[in-house]
Amino acid sequence: MLEPHSSFVDTGHLQLHYLEWDPESIRKGMLDSNDRGGDSDGAPSSFVPGDENTDNVPVVLLHGLGATADTWRLVAQSLAPHYPLFAFDLRGHGLSERPEAGYELPIVAEDVISGMAKLGLGQVAVVGHGWGARVALALAARHPALVSHLILVDCPHIEPRHWPGMTRERFMRERDSAESYASRENFLNSLRREMSSFWSPDVEQIVLSYVCESPDGEMHERLRTEHQRQIRASLWDDHALSYYAKVSCPVLLIPAAVMPHPGDELPESLEDADDFAAAKGQMAAQVARAIQRCSVLWMPNSVHDLQLQRPQVLSDAIIQFLQE
Repeated sequence: MLEPHSSFVDTGHLQLHYLEWDPESIRKGMLDSNDRGGDSDGAPSSFVPGDENTDNVPVVLLHGLGATADTWRLVAQSLAPHYPLFAFDLRGHGLSERPEAGYELPIVAEDVISGMAKLGLGQVAVVGHGWGARVALALAARHPALVSHLILVDCPHIEPRHWPGMTRERFMRERDSAESYASRENFLNSLRREMSSFWSPDVEQIVLSYVCESPDGEMHERLRTEHQRQIRASLWDDHALSYYAKVSCPVLLIPAAVMPHPGDELPESLEDADDFAAAKGQMAAQVARAIQRCSVLWMPNSVHDLQLQRPQVLSDAIIQFLQE
């Protein structure tokens, strides 16, 4: 796997951790490996020595709720030789600072803007997954001149208050996973069951970045419970629909859902996975109609973590979209 540079940037309000893949360094390493007679371990199939694309716009990658910048490592294998990549650990996540407050979407988006400025980044393409896609959307709506392309991967497009059968109390109680696990193996077993169709040593190393181990061997989520509650409250209160008309750049939606048929109606509740997938498709179709320049890549029979399940399909779609 192509290894990124790991570092921190001081935004003026907090320290943000980020991973950076530099295409020139990656190309040089691959060419040096070939010159020595070895193969370029982990080199993506789309890499062509001498293909000079290093002037392309940088790509900023924003992870989902509870994840880390490491979640993009598989996607980066194909993107990194072509684009400078910057994946941030968002506020309260990964190795970034964990202030007690400030988890509203606009504040988290401004963290990224400040980090970009300190790193000398101008206009960028932004890719967001899940909650990170909502951060990306807020960023693009607030700073349209800084975003050349916006890719929203399985984004919860509409605020939860409009989800069928959802209440604030239920939404605030929901969690993507347990807060702590008795052991490392207990944590990994819980995710192996969910990700059995695409589990691998690389996926295992990525998901281990989401947790930390205490001296007694327990595994704890890096995102604290109180901070997740603040994020959920912000998602409930945020008016996502007001952002779409403000986005001026081309947008690619990648929902983990099947394209709805004309006349399909929203499910009355979200009690099972099929209902939730159908609702996601309906919401994505509604949002696509509200965006000026929008295309949709439907990904049926997929899980939420597309960046882990189908990284090559996802990276190919991003490359194609950025080159159009």
